[in-house]
Amino acid sequence: MDLFQEAQKLTNAAENLVQAGTNQLNESVAAVKNAAAGLGATVDEFNQQSGQLAQQGFKAVSGTFDAVTQAAFELGVTGGAIAEALKDLPHTAEALAREMPKIAYRLRNRAGLRVGDAPRSDADVMKQFEKIPGTSKLGASETRIREFLADKHGSHVISRQQGGSNAANNILWEIGTDNLQRGARVMTGGEQVYIRFYNAVDSIVKNSGTIAKLGLTATGTAVLTQAVVTAVSYALDLYRGDITVEEFRDRIVEAAVSAGIATPIFFLIFIAVIALFPEVAVLLSAPAVVAGFNALFGLGIAIPIIQSLVRHVEVGGFREEVAEGYQSLMGNAQQFMESTAGEI
Repeated sequence: MDLFQEAQKLTNAAENLVQAGTNQLNESVAAVKNAAAGLGATVDEFNQQSGQLAQQGFKAVSGTFDAVTQAAFELGVTGGAIAEALKDLPHTAEALAREMPKIAYRLRNRAGLRVGDAPRSDADVMKQFEKIPGTSKLGASETRIREFLADKHGSHVISRQQGGSNAANNILWEIGTDNLQRGARVMTGGEQVYIRFYNAVDSIVKNSGTIAKLGLTATGTAVLTQAVVTAVSYALDLYRGDITVEEFRDRIVEAAVSAGIATPIFFLIFIAVIALFPEVAVLLSAPAVVAGFNALFGLGIAIPIIQSLVRHVEVGGFREEVAEGYQSLMGNAQQFMESTAGEI
């Protein structure tokens, strides 16, 4: 009897132990489920936030890309106009003597030289020519350059009495009266800076007609081109009904106004640079630089049109097969990027 009672107690204890274990297991499972549900909500929230951030990032990148495209267009228009006006400048002493003989003679035999001094070398002649502000060289006119040089002396930074040479690196273009007043005194750094600024302003004033004409031409080209490009870029959007006629017109006007404001600003910056730093004019006159500005101008025209075609393809504007092919291409590209990121 006692053995039976002890066995019964042992059985009851085992059942209680199993029940407690089961309850504990159920509680653990419930806790895991709750944690998984919380994790799922967190993942969903993270995915939602990531999607929003990605969307915002895409919009920001798109806006930045549009701004860069606009800047490239304005840079291409203004830089191209100025580079085009400088491209015919002579680049050798021989070409200078052939195309601008009076200036070439002065640079070689005068401009700080005295009777009996040896003529300057070809290299020094071109260095002296490069010191003339670029704004006086627009149009590559010998007459305009001579107008700038009419009241200038080739002033020695270190005077001849102080042992200064006639080399181009010791000569600056300066108003003749200022040069005579200085006498044998060594030119100070402040005086050299003043001469640079004075020559820049003097060059702009004396060649203001050519500069104004060039600026108006560049601005007119930019405004007209932007209006046409914008009209072409949004013609398909108007055709699909994505924008109204009023919105179509407003975008053309906005693009034209933006070009009319930005182009003169870029142009004036270029003018100030080539006036203050004549050496830049030499770089701008290089054929490769002219080609580079023309390429920027072309990109500024091509990119908005390409974007318009892409929008049209995405909505099936060129038949559904083209749209499906485009979506498949973009999907493959995305998978490739994801797999590459995973490997990294």
